[in-house]
Amino acid sequence: MNASTAAVPVAVHGFTWTAALMGIANIMLGGIGVTMMRNLPVFRKLANEREANLLTERASEMGKMREAYERLEARLNIKDAVHEAERAYDRHRINNLSATLNAFFMMVRAHPDDAGTAAQMMKEERERQVEEEKREALALQQLIADLTTEKGKPE
Repeated sequence: MNASTAAVPVAVHGFTWTAALMGIANIMLGGIGVTMMRNLPVFRKLANEREANLLTERASEMGKMREAYERLEARLNIKDAVHEAERAYDRHRINNLSATLNAFFMMVRAHPDDAGTAAQMMKEERERQVEEEKREALALQQLIADLTTEKGKPE
């Protein structure tokens, strides 16, 4: 550098594009910050309203889920009752068969020469039991129909 032209700071020169862009950036950032601060209560209100809506929706969904659960539980109780009634019916039939067979064996053992008479008596007893079992089966079917039509239907 020579003595006649000394270094002059940029600020003394006046306008520069860098300074202009930095000024615009500062104004924009400041404007965004002020806008955000002004709208913060609005954003909070919107967030609170959305959360309240979600809680209301969740509460109604939980109510529907409880109702569905109660219906399913009622259906399960009906199925359990039906299953238990069927098992009791089956146990009764098996006990009838077992008792008849045991009685037949005892009669044949006691009087081997009267096996034909014992067989005829057991046949008559089994016919009576079969008729009784048919009535019980009809009653069981009616019970199942009553249970499933009254309480088993979803609302």
